[in-house]
Amino acid sequence: MNLKSIGMRYFFGIPDAISFLNLVFGFLAILMVYEQNLSLASMCIIIAVIFDSVDGWVARKTNRIDVFGFGKNIDSLADIVSFGVAPAAVLYAAIGATGGYRYFVLLVCLFMIFCGLLRLARYNVISDKIDYDGFVGFPIPGIAMVVATYYLSGCLNDIVAIILMIFAGYLMISTIMYSKIKDLTVLAIGALLIVLILIPVDIVILGINIPAILLLILVLIYMLIPCLEFFLEVDDLFTKEMVIKEVNKARQVTGEKLNESMDKAGSKLSSTKEKVSDMKNTVNSFSYDKESKTEDDDSNKDDEWL
Repeated sequence: MNLKSIGMRYFFGIPDAISFLNLVFGFLAILMVYEQNLSLASMCIIIAVIFDSVDGWVARKTNRIDVFGFGKNIDSLADIVSFGVAPAAVLYAAIGATGGYRYFVLLVCLFMIFCGLLRLARYNVISDKIDYDGFVGFPIPGIAMVVATYYLSGCLNDIVAIILMIFAGYLMISTIMYSKIKDLTVLAIGALLIVLILIPVDIVILGINIPAILLLILVLIYMLIPCLEFFLEVDDLFTKEMVIKEVNKARQVTGEKLNESMDKAGSKLSSTKEKVSDMKNTVNSFSYDKESKTEDDDSNKDDEWL
């Protein structure tokens, strides 16, 4: 690779421009936090999620050949700003800046960013090495959607938010498999709720933003169902049927090992008996030869006297 072949025009493509828009709205979300407009910051995060969903679709439609993984790295760098730093800033401004446990909230926010960074780095490393059309660990845009919709819903609770973010951070770096959402009905409902959130008309009942709370519930369902399936599969190992099956398998293996040991012991015993028999035969043969020699000597002596 020479210097002329590393010009930006050889790497940058249309999907990267969309990833750049993702980064722009992530940066705007951080600015809105600075301006203390957390509602607008949350909306900017949701718009960034939209652009993050579109860039991959554009890359497939344009048949982009990204040999060096340039687009993948651009997408990840934009994601850590829009879905790592920006949601953490919203969360801290919402529950940490005025609370009595601000330093603990700060640690939770750093934990979110740290887990998001680890997840994106792992994705870049394994994306072309595993045969799975989905996500390993909870995708980082998901945790951004949880923060944004939870705040916009109007029912944000400090303790619940902290627990939820710690759990979501763990899921990001876990090995739980999350499939891509391909159901058109679910996608249509999600798109409709996003539009209702972004339009300047509030649909609020009893102080709760209905589209925001419904979208939050959808995201939480997507986050929790693979997690429950993962742990339920582990729990299946401890059912009565599985225990009986494993015990029977252990008995079978133990019986086979015991029979094998007995066969080996029997063969060794037979070999020992043969060796003892050979020794007896050797001793008997030696005794017989000695007696024969003695008789011959006596006979020779008799012949001499004669």
